[in-house]
Amino acid sequence: MKNLSVKKLAGIAAGAVAVLAVIAVVAIFALRVDSSEAQQIALDAAGGGEIISRETSSEGLWNEYSYEIVNGDTWYDIEVSGFGHITELESSTSQYPRS
Repeated sequence: MKNLSVKKLAGIAAGAVAVLAVIAVVAIFALRVDSSEAQQIALDAAGGGEIISRETSSEGLWNEYSYEIVNGDTWYDIEVSGFGHITELESSTSQYPRS
């Protein structure tokens, strides 16, 4: 009788872990941003401007986005995480494009 209880408990625990894993995967897909959303986040951070270059890198189940934006005489390097957070923002002022 004791073994049956342990087996039931193990089955319940395994089921709970499986449900949590499914919820985590669904949350990742629901909360991540696509390239157009990431682009808008980067442009908002720069106060508008023109995207000079963009790069997308895959990090597991989501992408990370990098943008180089020029707004007037200010250049921005902006990285946006797969969840829409700005992870890096660098700016410099120059009349000429950086090399």
